[in-house]
Amino acid sequence: MMASQEVLDLIHEALIAHGISAIRGQNDVRIELEDLRFEAQVFDKEPSGSGRRLVLEIYVFSPLLGTQPVIESFVGLGDTREQAIFQAFGKFLIGVFHVLIEGLAEHVCENMQAEIAFWQRNDAGWKIYGGPVITQAAVECTLNRTYPAFYARLKKLFTAKVRPGSHFIRIFLASYGGALVGNEILLDNETWPEGQELLVDQDWHHGDGYQALRQVILALPGDNN
Repeated sequence: MMASQEVLDLIHEALIAHGISAIRGQNDVRIELEDLRFEAQVFDKEPSGSGRRLVLEIYVFSPLLGTQPVIESFVGLGDTREQAIFQAFGKFLIGVFHVLIEGLAEHVCENMQAEIAFWQRNDAGWKIYGGPVITQAAVECTLNRTYPAFYARLKKLFTAKVRPGSHFIRIFLASYGGALVGNEILLDNETWPEGQELLVDQDWHHGDGYQALRQVILALPGDNN
């Protein structure tokens, strides 16, 4: 697949706007000081009604992640392909962009977007960069009322079960009509069965209509000592 030049331009512009020196390569965008690299691809899908529908995938490589990149995927809809790309890229900016530049490029925004915490057990510790909890609802999202309790259980599971080292978690859930209609927890780009079980077992406040919730978490080796 060919790299998406439009998206690489957008990534480069976003980094420059944050005062980060970035190099626009032929098929990537690089921050040389941290050896951080972004790649992107766009996959066009069947049209949605009279508009365009696509999936944007962004790949992030860093020595802090080892050999495993962060892979994030976003659906974009719009009257034109350009509008669909902008919508998908907007989701990237809101959900994970600041987590990545604050955790992997040591960038500090005037108002830090990632929530910093420290998770530990006897043989390992992590500095946690928690992205914003993004909600979507036709009327009111009630899933986030239960989310702090779920997050506490997720922390307990992570610190008990996950091997030392760098990790990336993506959480998504959606409900409709009082029941879950979509749920996914990825750990290092793969389905995390124990996390999935935790998500499904949680007693969520589903509310009325369609609603969804999403968060990403970057865990880097470290402690609070």
